[in-house]
Amino acid sequence: MSRNPPDGDDAGLETVDDSAENRTPNRTADEGRATRFDDRDEAVDPTAFVDGVVETALSDPVSAGDTVGDLLVIVRDCGDEARRAAGEALDLLGLLRPVEFEVWADDIAACAAADAESLSFVGMRALAQLAAVHPAAARKGLDAAVRRLETPHVPTRRAALAVVGEVGEAFPEAVARTDRQVTAAMRDGDATVRLAGVMAAGKLLGAEPRRFPRTVTALPEALSDDDGDVWTYAHVSLVHFAREHPSQVPERRRVVERLADVSDAELGVREGSTKDALTGLLAYEPGFDL
Repeated sequence: MSRNPPDGDDAGLETVDDSAENRTPNRTADEGRATRFDDRDEAVDPTAFVDGVVETALSDPVSAGDTVGDLLVIVRDCGDEARRAAGEALDLLGLLRPVEFEVWADDIAACAAADAESLSFVGMRALAQLAAVHPAAARKGLDAAVRRLETPHVPTRRAALAVVGEVGEAFPEAVARTDRQVTAAMRDGDATVRLAGVMAAGKLLGAEPRRFPRTVTALPEALSDDDGDVWTYAHVSLVHFAREHPSQVPERRRVVERLADVSDAELGVREGSTKDALTGLLAYEPGFDL
């Protein structure tokens, strides 16, 4: 599998917390590497190889990052036990140090685009983890994410929504076509999909709400969701939306009344965020008395 750095106009964008000391240094093919997996070598047990990667990841995730391509090969080509283990190892790497996925963006995007749902999920989850720190690199898998926004496989759909939200926050024009699907996600029967939907909505509307008119209309509905997590993140998303674009928030009086009843601590947002949102909204509602 390839290990080429992202190219194109977006390649120079910095990642979150991506200072020089946190980036993977350039290495020769063998320097600092974990053991390589070769599926042509019958003496190499894929499960044992994955166990070694996990052990390395816990102590040196930078070195373990060199095995991402190998793990993707195992997910694609090996037996069920090894595939599951490799998928979990990729998830661990994505949690510990998602920036390590950056140079594997092409391969991860190809995995996310696979026809097999189990393979697509592994790729989409890794793509979502990468998108959180480097949306420009994750954009390579955006088409695959958009195609999966209506999959019946809930974990893959949630991951696709996360990709759309993270990439769309940086490049809203690239995901304007997802307005209908994000809105549908916020009204889904599965609470975890609704949660992914309102989280994506907050990022998109905080960036450029005019591109997402259906999402703008649907987000205030989520303020009454009976799931606690969805309820919380609907309020968080509206705080973010209202702080950035108060003139675009619909049902402003209703939103003001709802936000007046919550606190920053309750929502887990930075102190003063809710007040800033209310101040912005009230500027467009002269004479409205709380």
